[in-house]
Amino acid sequence: MVMILRTRRWPQALLALALVTGILAGSAFTQESVYAQSPRQVWYPLDNGLEFGSLPLPSFRSEEDQRAIIITSWQMGAQHDPQGLSGRTHFLAEVLRRAHRAPTAEGEIRVGNQRTWWIEQVPPADVEAHLNKIVDRLEFKLTDASLVGRVRGDLLAAQKQQLKTLVPGLQDRVLDRLLPQNSGPRGQYQLGPLSLEDLEKLRQETFTPANLHIAIVGPHDPAPTLEVARRKLARVPAGKPVAKITPKPALYGDIGVKKNLPQVPGAIVRSWRVPSPGTKESLALGLFIPRVLRILQSDPSTIDWDPTVNPELLTITVPIAADSKDPRTALLEAQARLDAAIRYGLQSSVELSDMQTARESFGGLLGIARVHDETSMHDPMSAAEALMVQRIDNVDERQLVNLFGRDIRPQLEKLKSEFISDERSVTGIVIPSAPVPAN
Repeated sequence: MVMILRTRRWPQALLALALVTGILAGSAFTQESVYAQSPRQVWYPLDNGLEFGSLPLPSFRSEEDQRAIIITSWQMGAQHDPQGLSGRTHFLAEVLRRAHRAPTAEGEIRVGNQRTWWIEQVPPADVEAHLNKIVDRLEFKLTDASLVGRVRGDLLAAQKQQLKTLVPGLQDRVLDRLLPQNSGPRGQYQLGPLSLEDLEKLRQETFTPANLHIAIVGPHDPAPTLEVARRKLARVPAGKPVAKITPKPALYGDIGVKKNLPQVPGAIVRSWRVPSPGTKESLALGLFIPRVLRILQSDPSTIDWDPTVNPELLTITVPIAADSKDPRTALLEAQARLDAAIRYGLQSSVELSDMQTARESFGGLLGIARVHDETSMHDPMSAAEALMVQRIDNVDERQLVNLFGRDIRPQLEKLKSEFISDERSVTGIVIPSAPVPAN
């Protein structure tokens, strides 16, 4: 069983053991020192519109293995790509990442529908210097045409390779119905018309303080980073906010059944638009997902939900065996497993263990567990993701904590009637062809 979630979760019991045995006390940043150094305020809105967050957390890793997480959230996503320029946002983000690749930092780009995240892991001693590099990113100009050409080639090659695989291509077709993009079909980047000058103009218009949240989470000294933010980041011209794009209406229903090559696995892909973190309805979603996983755990199925950049989409993929003598029967069996999992997730009785799993797996992202609690300090990535999601989505932690667990059955019923229903889903199916008889 595979669950595709951007969030990285470690067992809560592991941190509890660390606290009891004093592992944290021997690290570079102890619990006491962090609370003594940490300002009560976590987020600092700057005069130019940029929001800067600093949350120091201890680490039980050895000093040489410790990393602080730096997330730059950019209010620009795939939905902002215009017709005929699919992949434009990803193109620019990847060019910027490679142009500013730091030798001591590990980074990744996540492009969602409305926003893009640039996530970096930095040794604690390098945090202040790295924040100065972020200032440089906001002030620098794209001049390297050869870099633009290399990134274009790499992205198009990756897309070409992905189109050869079954499941990603099927998922793209399903999501194109559920959440159509202005630029054209998913998975088919159109980067040829974009020049160095085009990307630089887009950078000047969008990669600006008015469109950015920057957060540092993990072992670091907040005082010098806050000084850099106030003295340097705040002086970068604000720019203009990028308009939020209103999603196009979904085209619900099935996209049909297609046959695949013999001996190649098929799949059922079903997707829905779901409530975003911070809403009352999202609490029920946090219960629904692990309950579905419980039923599908014996299958190589996937649940794809990325609350960091694509919180509005949930996709379940159930494979269809390629070695079945009767592909149609294999399809019916896969449909039955999927329907049973959804029915269990929405309708079965709620146990205390369900509530505990929801809190442990999604608590920070849903706003029902404070990201700076001791139980989150073992995983700076999870805490950083949750901190950013809660800020961007204006999550009211106190309100959601009070709601969590109260009248959960009506919440599940509302999730079923307004979100997770056959009428509000898009389903795509590819079944394997019958095996060729041996001579």
